[in-house]
Amino acid sequence: MVCSMVLLAIPAWQSAMAACVGALKPGGRFVFSITHPAFENLYPTWRDHGHYQLDRYLDEYEMPEGYAPDFHRPLSAYINEVIGLGCRVIELREPRLDPQVARDTGIEAIESYVALPNFLIVSAERDR
Repeated sequence: MVCSMVLLAIPAWQSAMAACVGALKPGGRFVFSITHPAFENLYPTWRDHGHYQLDRYLDEYEMPEGYAPDFHRPLSAYINEVIGLGCRVIELREPRLDPQVARDTGIEAIESYVALPNFLIVSAERDR
């Protein structure tokens, strides 16, 4: 089961995660991706300040975006929830942009995606 960039957009995300895990047989994999909660709004913050700033990591709050809001939650909220649903975390990935790709774009402040991860990918396996 793959859930890509969805959980952060759902106010009642726990029930969505429970439905995904509930659809798995024991040994089944649940993979989800979210914007990395430690580095949301990475590009505009880096562009405006030359580094990344964050001041409310542990709070849960709505982040107004262009068409629909996302919700900030600390990483522990997602990891503890998937563990509580009977899964064990197999792997965490924090991908970054390849430095050469960043250089080739010519986009101002794109190096933020090389220095810090913008996404988080979690792979978990249902135990029970």
